[in-house]
Amino acid sequence: MKKLNVLFLVTFFISCNSSELKKDFNCSSNSAYSDLKKFEDFRNLFTIKLPKKWKVNLYYDNGQTSIYAADTTLSLTKTTLLDASLIHSPTFIDATFKQKVSADNTKMKLQEIKTKDFKLFNKNSYYSLAKGKKGKYPYHILNVFTKVNTDNFLHIKTEIYGDDLVDDRICNAINLINEIQLK
Repeated sequence: MKKLNVLFLVTFFISCNSSELKKDFNCSSNSAYSDLKKFEDFRNLFTIKLPKKWKVNLYYDNGQTSIYAADTTLSLTKTTLLDASLIHSPTFIDATFKQKVSADNTKMKLQEIKTKDFKLFNKNSYYSLAKGKKGKYPYHILNVFTKVNTDNFLHIKTEIYGDDLVDDRICNAINLINEIQLK
């Protein structure tokens, strides 16, 4: 009985945390992606489930380990680019950090639409959604930052080019973000 209660509590907290982003972006609970495959970063620090047909690149150096993915069968203005990186830095997600994110958006001539502190994976997190133009295309970028521990933070960047189905592509990316498992 005790194990059942613990399992219920863990499931409850995970579902509450994963739905906070979905609620903020008015996303339905179902993912449009199917046939997912689990990918693990080089350093075995996190995993993410992504559609099998997506092109996935793994990267690592002394400062980070990353999983970068996109559906390359679609044109740039129809796909979603997702880059999940565990950054090895004792960075704090505080007011100074948020000002830097905002300044970076301004420098790229992007307008911040929405920012918020929230919990993801039961950890302090922050997101910034900005829009503008990149090259000749309308552009949206959702940056999600999660403080993993004293030495690392997770940066998940979702990039969307074009005007087609922007909200749907953001929600689909959020569903994939919720599939990330920290180790």
